[in-house]
Amino acid sequence: MTNERARSATSIGAMGLALMMTMACSSEVSTPVANSDLQAMEADYVAYGMVSFVTASGVREGRIQADTAFVFEESSTAMLRQMSIVFYDEFGNENATVTGAFGDWNRETNRMAARGDVVLLIHEDSSRIQSPELFYDPGLEKIWSDSMTIRTMRDGTVTSGTAFESDMAFENITIANMRGGAQRVF
Repeated sequence: MTNERARSATSIGAMGLALMMTMACSSEVSTPVANSDLQAMEADYVAYGMVSFVTASGVREGRIQADTAFVFEESSTAMLRQMSIVFYDEFGNENATVTGAFGDWNRETNRMAARGDVVLLIHEDSSRIQSPELFYDPGLEKIWSDSMTIRTMRDGTVTSGTAFESDMAFENITIANMRGGAQRVF
């Protein structure tokens, strides 16, 4: 009689488990996996917390980081959100950092654009260049902006202009239609 009760209890338990699994499988999930903007994105894949290195002939030239990267394989483009780019000199030392709200990176050519409250910090002299957008082309070995630019030096001297251009050593920085040169006095 004891074996019969045990079998009966096991059978009832198995039927209950099967019923629960059937009910769970048939219920529809009401919360979406991603919001509608992300679902509408036609990116081939999305990377969160992306970090990638830019190299030339095996030498690291830059590090790209983004909170989110939308990658499009066909065009070799990645759309970056909350991005930063660190540039390295020929000795592997960080020489400049660019931050922006969003931008684009062509993974084949390594051309980049940063947009939205862009800040370029030049490590050597601690100067800052601010602009709505900034472009980098490794083939041309230059970084530039065609938009309003403000440069603030370590001593507080501020100059502004309609655009800027620099080599990647940040030794030849040109600000177009330069205005200012005032120093902060505290």
